[in-house]
Amino acid sequence: MNCVSPLRTGRIILWVLQLVSATCQASALSQETITLYFWENPGRIAATYDLIKDFESLHNGSDGKPAIKVVMGQSAEIDQSGDCQRLLCSIAGGDPADVVFFARFAVGEAAARGAFLSLQPWLERDWKERPEDPFTVYPEMYYKSCWEEGCWQNEMYALPLTTDNRALYYNKDYLDRYADKLIAIGCVDPEDPTQPGPPRTWAQLKECTRILSEYSKDGRLTRAGFIPNFGNSWLYIYGWLNGGKFLSDDGRTCLLNAPEIVDALTYMTELYDLMGGAAEVYRFQSTMQGGDLDPFLTGKIAMKIDGDWFLSGIAGNRRDLRFGVALPPAPEGNPQFGWLGGWSYIIPRGARHPEASWELIRYLVSKRAAGIWHRAMRQTLRSSGHIYIPSFHARQDINLWNLETFLYSDPDVEDSFKQGARVLADDIPNAKYRPVSPAGQLLWSEHIRAMEGGIFKRYDPSDIHHNAQMALDESNRIVQAELDRIYSTEKGPELPWWFFFIAYGLLLIAGFGGVHWYYDRKSQASGYFRTEYHAGYLFVLPWLIGFVTLGGGPILFSLLISLCSYDVLSPPTFIGFHNYIQMFTGDNLFYKSLANTLYMALGIPLGMGLSLALALLLNYEIRGMPVYRTFFYLPAIMPAVAASILWIWIFNPEQGILNSILSQVGLTGPAWLQNQNWSKPALILMGLWGAGSGMIIWLAGLKGISKHLYEAAEMDGAGKLQKFRNVTLPMLTPYILFNLIMGVIGTFQIFTQAYVMTQGGPLDSTLFYAYALFNNAFRYLRMGYASAMAWVLFAIVLALTIAQVRLSRRWVHYEVEK
Repeated sequence: MNCVSPLRTGRIILWVLQLVSATCQASALSQETITLYFWENPGRIAATYDLIKDFESLHNGSDGKPAIKVVMGQSAEIDQSGDCQRLLCSIAGGDPADVVFFARFAVGEAAARGAFLSLQPWLERDWKERPEDPFTVYPEMYYKSCWEEGCWQNEMYALPLTTDNRALYYNKDYLDRYADKLIAIGCVDPEDPTQPGPPRTWAQLKECTRILSEYSKDGRLTRAGFIPNFGNSWLYIYGWLNGGKFLSDDGRTCLLNAPEIVDALTYMTELYDLMGGAAEVYRFQSTMQGGDLDPFLTGKIAMKIDGDWFLSGIAGNRRDLRFGVALPPAPEGNPQFGWLGGWSYIIPRGARHPEASWELIRYLVSKRAAGIWHRAMRQTLRSSGHIYIPSFHARQDINLWNLETFLYSDPDVEDSFKQGARVLADDIPNAKYRPVSPAGQLLWSEHIRAMEGGIFKRYDPSDIHHNAQMALDESNRIVQAELDRIYSTEKGPELPWWFFFIAYGLLLIAGFGGVHWYYDRKSQASGYFRTEYHAGYLFVLPWLIGFVTLGGGPILFSLLISLCSYDVLSPPTFIGFHNYIQMFTGDNLFYKSLANTLYMALGIPLGMGLSLALALLLNYEIRGMPVYRTFFYLPAIMPAVAASILWIWIFNPEQGILNSILSQVGLTGPAWLQNQNWSKPALILMGLWGAGSGMIIWLAGLKGISKHLYEAAEMDGAGKLQKFRNVTLPMLTPYILFNLIMGVIGTFQIFTQAYVMTQGGPLDSTLFYAYALFNNAFRYLRMGYASAMAWVLFAIVLALTIAQVRLSRRWVHYEVEK
């Protein structure tokens, strides 16, 4: 008889109990698992996976705390540093990610609006409770500038991760080619005065630009010695080097038009003028690309100011290039330094798991994470035969360790890369950074606008210093007005949300009640017909619900918000008609954008004429006509973004097909999108490419004209031109009216071309009304002002449409009229 011994039975029971216990514990842990949603930079996601795995292994729940799982993705912003609208909209909607990789210079502006959680409480708790924890962060670990850039009003809102610095890159081969001339002006190698070296002063940089630039026989620039704003320099670096500041120490006064900044912009203009002016240089720049076709790598530029990341670009594409790195030249007697930026991690307001989010970001900025990251990146690059140049870390201890471990001690890396990294890294403590301000994005945009106005001589071409002063005065006025608004102590009353819903509800009740009362009195139906009359309301109810919730509500909301100061993240404050007054009396860009948009209306008759001509050609009944109609219609259905990218290449002044065709007939094509006088005509020309959409409407109209009208005209002796004038056109007048109205409406909605192709430039020549509205709403978060612009746009389009409809009574002919 087979039987199981009591001892074996006990073991089985114990094993089963342990299995059940483990299952219950695993179940409990799984129920307590915290899921974090993490928005990482797209270029970092692949290597960050190793960090996430390591972090999850440290927080797997074995210590009795909830396990943490991280789901990583990206926000897919078009510009994470200057246009973080998706992040801010997710915060406003109450559904942000838990941790976000964010540009440090924009932290102050977002923090001032309450978009991020302050990290100060967690920092102070760690200093008190976990002082020896390897993941505890202290300010003294960081470069001072990196730490301060992540703060707002003495509280930390962003934990810095990376930093960068800018310096002057120079091609040693070109310096050797012009050694005698360069040595004569004092450009010598500090270690060997008999050899040429980079410029150290503005005067030397100016002479180097003249010496190193080359031109074709017809005077066109073929190699630039130095382009002031190519690479990553901007007016900021020249203003700082000249001893200027862009904001006062208290952050309340804009100093864009300070004498030091004016002189810096004047100097930039002088450098452009040495090479034929900004228009010629921008035309030359239009041929430039990135990667292995970078103009510094291909020899089209002898010197440029760029960031430390460009060392990796050289290593990956032109490792054999003879180059050097030096600090940017400064005015005589002033110190030389670069300017820095970088990225950080923030916890948005509304994050579901802030405690776990803090654990993640303190890990991500740790030395342990840095080691895993850099080893993975080095292995990836070495496997493809490249050397590894580590990026800079915002923590000084980690940055020095990274450089020593992965660069300075690597025998495979050439000395030129090590020397360049030393120059950039050693200067970090002295480098400047962009002002931390609630108007930081506006200041950045206006500093660019002023810079372009200066170098293109927008205001006074005869006096570049006076022109620079005027350009900076205008931008200074705009930024100062925003600062005054932000720091004003006279705030309007907050507008509670319940007010809107009550007002909207009362309006709906009054509106529907009034309509029902009016038609109820007017109706003579009774009995069964009265029932049918009320049934009509049921049939229209789905549309009414959609309109009330998705149409009428937002319309009324925008009207109400147009009377408020509202940044989406804070409650609106009522300011009356201030937005409208500011628009008409204090915003020159409003009139500029309106004028640009009205200019584009010139394309309406051109487009209508071209599409009508195509329709007339395609109206003949010949073999294969459907194929031709399809070909002409295809551009109309091409996505606007794809079409815009295609036309950027077509309009390229040096290599574009359009100027190549013009050159074949002896004409010199303009700079198109790089020239303020030709940018709008270029977009009008691009619009004609999509004439196929109007062609379909014209074809429908032509098909609707009775043949007996043409036969009658022929019997009266009318020729083709007379038939077109006296038969075709009168019968097409309803279609002309439709296309005209739709064309006007479409013109006032032009946005994609400016957004993708020109970003409103050059010199605001393509700053159209819809694009200006977008900037105010989503870039500067002035939603109240943008709503006021939207209502003005509505009024303009409505007025033009009513005028067209009324005037049409005189010239539009319908086939059947009373």
